[in-house]
Amino acid sequence: MPAHPSGPDRRTDLDHGQFVVVTARWMMIAVGLILTLAYPTATLADLRIQVSLILMLAIANFYLHAQLIRCRPIPTWTACVASAADLLVISLLLIQQGGFASYRFVLYYPALLALSVAFEPAVTFVYAAATCLVYACLALATAEDLHAAAPVIVGRLFMLAAVAYCGAAYWRIERDRRQPARTSDLSS
Repeated sequence: MPAHPSGPDRRTDLDHGQFVVVTARWMMIAVGLILTLAYPTATLADLRIQVSLILMLAIANFYLHAQLIRCRPIPTWTACVASAADLLVISLLLIQQGGFASYRFVLYYPALLALSVAFEPAVTFVYAAATCLVYACLALATAEDLHAAAPVIVGRLFMLAAVAYCGAAYWRIERDRRQPARTSDLSS
């Protein structure tokens, strides 16, 4: 089996991860709303913007969920755009809430996990690297005491990378588990 499937095999891998992507996005949306409403740290206008951003993610996830219910595969480009939108919205929420001091960085974890179990490791690497770069820039630019914040930022970056790595490892395990089933289907 090649390290990076192409064509129908790649599509099959994404098909198996679609449920995970949609479920993880629902969890991320729910946690984002709970954190926003339970611990408001902004003015009413900022709170409206934050809730609106999270609800836009929910609307997009309704579309993805409807595709699954109708037994239609989610197009690869749609899944990629949805994952990028998740990371963008989380970054915007962090910016609006002060960057490093914001507790919303935890929303990166389910977003990275969802895409890492659905996409091949090369795609996961690109998303994880971009997420780490964006978070590092945000955190470094907004930390009040850079000397005290540096170990925390490094720890968070390692955790983001670890989540992506664990998701990619799970993706490989699942792909290898499904491989005997594909081989037997082809020989029948």
